Amino acid sequence: MRGVFSKRKLVIGAMVLLFLFSLNLISPQVRSVVISVSLRIQTPLWQAGDIVATFFGGGRLRVENETLKQENFALLQRLVSLQYVEKENEELRSMMGFGLAEEFEMVLAEVVGKNLMEDVITVRAGKNQGVREGMPVVAASNVAVGRVVEAFPNHARVQLITANGSRLDAKVRETQAAGVVRGQGGSKLLFDVVPREDELQVGDLVVTMGEVFPRNLLVGQAQEIFKSGTDDFQRASLEPFLNIKSLETVFVITSLRP
Repeated sequence: MRGVFSKRKLVIGAMVLLFLFSLNLISPQVRSVVISVSLRIQTPLWQAGDIVATFFGGGRLRVENETLKQENFALLQRLVSLQYVEKENEELRSMMGFGLAEEFEMVLAEVVGKNLMEDVITVRAGKNQGVREGMPVVAASNVAVGRVVEAFPNHARVQLITANGSRLDAKVRETQAAGVVRGQGGSKLLFDVVPREDELQVGDLVVTMGEVFPRNLLVGQAQEIFKSGTDDFQRASLEPFLNIKSLETVFVITSLRP
């Protein structure tokens, strides 16, 4: 149908060209009047041809384009889903490499909300998945994340170890010097009440001691050491291994494996 209208356009165009050529044989005054009238007639004819062609062929093309858009969108959704599944598998393999998956029952949870002001995240896992308040939360990179503070049917709020008021027992991995890691808020950590006689240096790795959290999870790295002449303890500011901005999934440890 579109081919028929295209041929008609060609015929009309040829007739117009032949007509204009013949005008060369007419006086300039008459030619001017005829051209002016013909232009007023040609425009509606071309527009009418476009409208008819769109009516018979354009609608089908719009439907085909919309169908292709929907198919592309469905393929994109499937690709994103496959990439997420692959990421989950990588993180599970990572946890298996650290041995945590063999020792503990864990629930994989997607991070769906982040409150940087309060150092709190919301995860897509809750009571229906076995999550309860007080359970420790870890990341696939063997990093301590925080503890569940509220559990809902399918979601939970997790207070990060960096939150103001958070605390956990920890030690220097190299020297075993023990102390308490306190959250300072704003993604900051302080390694506190470390005996003065224990060795503590910039660059030391601080890990969990194994009470609330599994043993030897990464917590932070010593940045600056603080000692007082009369204080029996020393402390250090830590650079957290936890990066809330890049955190996408976590593991909630629900229990020890039997």
